[in-house]
Amino acid sequence: MTKPWQIWLVLIAIFATGTAGGWLLARHVARRSAPRPPPPEVWAARQMERVADEVQLTPEQKERIKPIVTANIDELVKLRRQALDILDQMGKQIATELTPEQRTKYEKILEEHRAARRQAQELRNARHRADGAPPGGEQPPPPPPKKGTGT
Repeated sequence: MTKPWQIWLVLIAIFATGTAGGWLLARHVARRSAPRPPPPEVWAARQMERVADEVQLTPEQKERIKPIVTANIDELVKLRRQALDILDQMGKQIATELTPEQRTKYEKILEEHRAARRQAQELRNARHRADGAPPGGEQPPPPPPKKGTGT
């Protein structure tokens, strides 16, 4: 016959397992559904529209400011690419310090990261195509927010 403390131990183990499993599942879902920042081109268009609305830019000012925003966005994209190149270089340097077995595991991890970056880029490109803009091209600005009438 089982003793009461054994039943309690099993119940506590079941509760702890459920709690840990729920926490892991919630963490996984939160990582997958976390909002991602928009591509730089979309952010720039939104920022430009917001500034234009808030300070009432004239059409001439918009035309003069647009190349400034575009040039700086292009610079940010270049810096991002440089950062990715530096990360790749760092990975190669780290790999030289590992044993062959460790290196195999590490290279697999790096390839998974590269695949994830490629997949993210493909998703961004698909989103651009769906919006009617070429990949890497400038996004049309979003429509201005509608002002409520105050019901």
